[in-house]
Amino acid sequence: MCGLRIYFLCLVVASCILFGVSHSTNESFAVLSDAPKQCSDSCLAALHPLYDQNAKSGQQEHSQEAIVKIIAESQAEQKEAMVKLIADSQTEQKELLNHYYLDVRELWNVLAGNLTSTASRLESTLQSMPVTVPPGFQKIGSRYFSIVYNEGKIWTDAEETCREKGGHLAAFRNEDEFEAVARIVEKYTVFWLGYHRNSEDEFVTVAGNEVSFMKWQSGEPNNFGGNQHCVVLFNSRMYDGKCDHAISFICQLDTV
Repeated sequence: MCGLRIYFLCLVVASCILFGVSHSTNESFAVLSDAPKQCSDSCLAALHPLYDQNAKSGQQEHSQEAIVKIIAESQAEQKEAMVKLIADSQTEQKELLNHYYLDVRELWNVLAGNLTSTASRLESTLQSMPVTVPPGFQKIGSRYFSIVYNEGKIWTDAEETCREKGGHLAAFRNEDEFEAVARIVEKYTVFWLGYHRNSEDEFVTVAGNEVSFMKWQSGEPNNFGGNQHCVVLFNSRMYDGKCDHAISFICQLDTV
């Protein structure tokens, strides 16, 4: 665009030098006798709009470059400000999370200390409270048991009687507990215990707990006749037997 203007400018200058404007009434063209003198004013007058246009064009180009530069600088500043804002926000969030973590941890330590202290006080209180044991129960090992000799009952009735006393038919936690009870019961007497066979042919406790210990006689359980679903104690060993026999039973106390 700029090259075209220069070319046109040169063309006008050359025309002014070579030709003059005729002063005749026919307005015809004539060759100037003194081109430099005769053309100076008229040529300058003719070229003045071109100078103005060229100057304006240069100013516009300069203005466009300035605007582009300003926009680029503004975008760079905005980008830098945004990056700084994000970094500051992330730092602030990290600090808040650290404070929150420390507060939660401190609160947890306080609660844990309070729970431990409360548990210790409750344990001390329970140990200092007098134990109310229902009639017929005695402490054997770490728990209370009732050995019932004179009330022969079938297995379901024996369990119901133990429930009325505050417990269940006895199921032993370990061998020491089993041996402690087996040593004090009368020999050659059969007692119902708190185990029975379920629908999956597995023995479970009547209280719904998993079986933790059983001490079977050799060859037991054999489920003779297909109807021996309850467990008895006889001479320090366990046997499976029919649940409809009326025999003695042993209760365990669950409320103490």
